[in-house]
Amino acid sequence: MKPSRPIAAALLATLAALPVLAQAQASGVHRTDLQRETLSVPGREVVQVLVALDPGVVAANHHHHGEEIIYVTEGALEYRLEGRAPVTLKQGDVLFIPYGVNHEVVNVSSGRSAELATYVVEKGKPLVVPASSPTTAFDPAEDMPRLNLKFADDTPLKPTLFDSATAWEDEP
Repeated sequence: MKPSRPIAAALLATLAALPVLAQAQASGVHRTDLQRETLSVPGREVVQVLVALDPGVVAANHHHHGEEIIYVTEGALEYRLEGRAPVTLKQGDVLFIPYGVNHEVVNVSSGRSAELATYVVEKGKPLVVPASSPTTAFDPAEDMPRLNLKFADDTPLKPTLFDSATAWEDEP
């Protein structure tokens, strides 16, 4: 391998990471980890985080490998949980977010808003997991026809449910 190839590969990897790093730094979401403790329930831990959002900032659609209990400490935050109507909470309000539910949070105050987030999650898994899409999860039965995916011979793919998992089969 020529010496310039590793340098070019490193440069490409760095350039690819820049948008993610910039978004993480400029997103207006500030997280302060307060504590992380192993629970008596095997494979579970509790994590507490103070999350502050600058005015107008949206914490992108995401979910957690466990339950989240929210206590709003300042300002007003709008929570958009998948499958539910948006709800706005103000200082002193609480909210329970079930395991795996995609949600996003918007600071609807003119100033900073913050929450104390307590997570009861699976140990060793990422705390925050980006959702599969900005607003809703992919639904094969609904989304496949719209995508118009086909096999190489132009035979369309069609979704079918198999043991609660999505499997694909060709047309008969």
